[in-house]
Amino acid sequence: MPWRSLLRASVAPRFGVFLILWLLAYSGNVTELVTRGYWESVTAQSTFLLVWTAPAVAACGAWEGTRVRRSAVLEGAPTRSPVAVALTALAPTLLLGGLSVALAVSLLAPQAMGYPGWPSLPVMALQLLVVAAHTVVGYVLGLSALRALAVPVALVGSFLWMAYPAALPAFWVRQLNGTNIAECCAIDQTVATRGIIAPAVVAMGMIAAAWLWSMRRRLYQIPAVVALGSLIATGAWIAQPLGYAAAQDRPAAERSCTGAEPRVCLWPEQRRSAAEITRWAGEAHDRLEAAGISVRAEITPMSAAPRRDDVIGLVAFGVLPNDIPACASRGDWPGNLAFGPLHAWLSLTAGVDPVSLAGRYIPQEVEIAERVRELPQPAQQEWFQRNAPTLTVCDQHPNLDPAHYL
Repeated sequence: MPWRSLLRASVAPRFGVFLILWLLAYSGNVTELVTRGYWESVTAQSTFLLVWTAPAVAACGAWEGTRVRRSAVLEGAPTRSPVAVALTALAPTLLLGGLSVALAVSLLAPQAMGYPGWPSLPVMALQLLVVAAHTVVGYVLGLSALRALAVPVALVGSFLWMAYPAALPAFWVRQLNGTNIAECCAIDQTVATRGIIAPAVVAMGMIAAAWLWSMRRRLYQIPAVVALGSLIATGAWIAQPLGYAAAQDRPAAERSCTGAEPRVCLWPEQRRSAAEITRWAGEAHDRLEAAGISVRAEITPMSAAPRRDDVIGLVAFGVLPNDIPACASRGDWPGNLAFGPLHAWLSLTAGVDPVSLAGRYIPQEVEIAERVRELPQPAQQEWFQRNAPTLTVCDQHPNLDPAHYL
């Protein structure tokens, strides 16, 4: 059948107008969640819009199923196989789903335009598979259910499956529908392999079960249920180790590092700013060394285009010890009181603009740091050397009052 006739007879173009308008309106809520400059994050965040795309294609599929059922084209001795009939009827809906996936990525693409990389093909392939699964399940529902119920049941059922698992206390369940990939990615992360395979297996289970059920013989209904249950169980087994997360560490080999002090390691997206980042880090290092503070840090900014104060703050943060004592988990860690003033003082000493500290620390911590900065340099070093060790032990209380070091 010519495409013009298919599109004229299908409900997908009419339903698609509302879907595309909704995606255009809703995408602004997702844009701010993208890690700017990182294509993996762009593609991952686009999966959130599957919450709307999947129910739309499921409803369209159900409508097409009721139309095929009403035409009785599958009755008697049809000249075409049921699969061929289904593909013809669902072609416009599948096209709508594919265009919606492409639109979701393109709406977020400006956040990474001009940076190295491309949209993640595995994530986009998963989205297309999820769209196909919901389309096929909706179609079979239209063939089997009461005509008045098929479309609303497909629409609501698909939406609940895409949206409700995120509210369940068992975190791994949310990995099964393909939308939890939106929890990824910071610039040092990629989408977890299990996070792609698990929903792909479930989607294939939905397609297999729908195909078996479409045979419309009781002989195939039990295998359909078994196939769906088995592949959902397999997907759950794959997803269970992930818990809430949908991300895994990005391969460290993708970073490039300088040999200077401090050691600056950058991801490909950050290399266009490498000269500035390295200069800011070197200046911060020199200021801290001049203040008598030894710096042996390795820094990797967490944005594609970090600001000056962000880089300097990372260098300052690297001076503090990383070993958190066991008492911190019990709440009786007196050294915790020293963390804010120490880091604020290090940031100011390294060259951070005092104005930018306002949103990072409580005013009392910044006030202490500024008062310490007014002390003679030997007294500042004494204040730091006295309070820094309290961060790693449980039995020492900090002495933060600058007046005690005059």
